[in-house]
Amino acid sequence: MNRRLAVIDLDATLFGPNKQVSPENRRALDRLREAGVEPVFASGRHHLNIVRFAPVTGPMSWVISTSGAVVRHAVTDEQLHEFTLPEADALEVYEASRREKLAMIVYHRDGIFIDAECEATRVYAARASWKPQHGDLAGLAASGLQKILLSEAPDILAKAGLALESAFASRLYVVWTEKDIVEFLSPHANKAVGVEALARKLDVDRENVWAFGDGNNDVEMLAWAGFSVAMAHGQPRAHRAARAVSPAGPAETAFARAVDLALAEG
Repeated sequence: MNRRLAVIDLDATLFGPNKQVSPENRRALDRLREAGVEPVFASGRHHLNIVRFAPVTGPMSWVISTSGAVVRHAVTDEQLHEFTLPEADALEVYEASRREKLAMIVYHRDGIFIDAECEATRVYAARASWKPQHGDLAGLAASGLQKILLSEAPDILAKAGLALESAFASRLYVVWTEKDIVEFLSPHANKAVGVEALARKLDVDRENVWAFGDGNNDVEMLAWAGFSVAMAHGQPRAHRAARAVSPAGPAETAFARAVDLALAEG
């Protein structure tokens, strides 16, 4: 039988609003495995932040992290790819964000780093359940950044972030993951790129890849997969990209309903 993959976003898809995996969603993962569909987790989170959830999600193999910029095995650490920002572009984003007085959070292969703590970085740490380290951001840019997050209160970021998006969108992949976070990645990076590279390595046909997501950084993945389901509470762009939308109901069990739908279709 052809190998099948279920590529699953974490925040607001597998994880509920409380950042926990509900019993219904955990059973849905088991149902996928029982049906011969291998779960693969694809998140904007850092690889090191994702793999620590294995006791909750069950076994992990390949992980698509940093919104597709990194594809790395959870057990062997084999890396399929890592797309980093060009140093000059990263430094230019730094300069622009400092002019706008925005908080910066950077993803590097060694972890997540900030140059100063502020309210925005504390909010990020609480949301990600992972505290950034302090580091030399210029030095990190020289050795390759996976992404840069800029954050501030939504009313402030709405103006400054849009200006920065306009300035860099022709050179970098720019995506709004929250109202208070805009992210900058290599122009080669998105979740669909990561999923396609993994499917090619594992010799999995596109039509045997299912995708589940809710956000703006899931759009390319939902559009690429052979079958995809957006969460009912998800972003309008995710709804438009997906083949189907999960039935209405509590957000913490939307993924379970999406799996029911996928298994019925598949």
